[in-house]
Amino acid sequence: KDKKGTKDKKEKKEKKEKKDVKEKEPDSDAESASDREVEELTYEDEDVQVIVNDITEFVKKGGSGLTPDKMFEEVRAQQVTKIFNNKVRMYIIVSALFPDGSMDAKSVAAKKAFLKKFIDNGSMSFADWIWGVQAYLDKQSGAVKAYPMSLKALYDGDLAQEKDILAYYKKDQEGPGFEAAKKAGAPFVKWLETTEDSDEDKSDDDSGSGSDSD
Repeated sequence: KDKKGTKDKKEKKEKKEKKDVKEKEPDSDAESASDREVEELTYEDEDVQVIVNDITEFVKKGGSGLTPDKMFEEVRAQQVTKIFNNKVRMYIIVSALFPDGSMDAKSVAAKKAFLKKFIDNGSMSFADWIWGVQAYLDKQSGAVKAYPMSLKALYDGDLAQEKDILAYYKKDQEGPGFEAAKKAGAPFVKWLETTEDSDEDKSDDDSGSGSDSD
């Protein structure tokens, strides 16, 4: 009888241990769910569009009193809590500054200081920050037609350098909106190439005339 009681206790203990293991398994699932929650947002995520709407409203309310620093603080707070990289951040601020496809040369010139703030803060390369502009073009096709002049405004405002623009658009790049941006921006890129060639010719002429004078 004692042996039977000992056996029953042992079986109960084994069952309890199995139950404990099963109860622990969902915890590991919860951990993996937690890991998924901290994955960075992409520009196509619905949450990003919600952030775009929030920042667009923030810009609208700020009006003429809005400064690059104030906008940066607001966007940075969203970035820390919602988790997205600087390329997506650029997409968000471009979308907020130029709502409904309103990006053109005039508006780019007017908002240059805001764009510069985010580019400089993230120490962003041209390839990284122009990704955000092109993602915007992908969502706002109405802004594609004005892109050559918008790109020129970015160049005139010293946000984009000639060598970076030429190197970037001479190659095929991955990312949303690239093909449309490359096609639309081709006239300006061609103009830059012509300017570069004429500068080189002028430099050759100068060096040549210098040797003649000796």
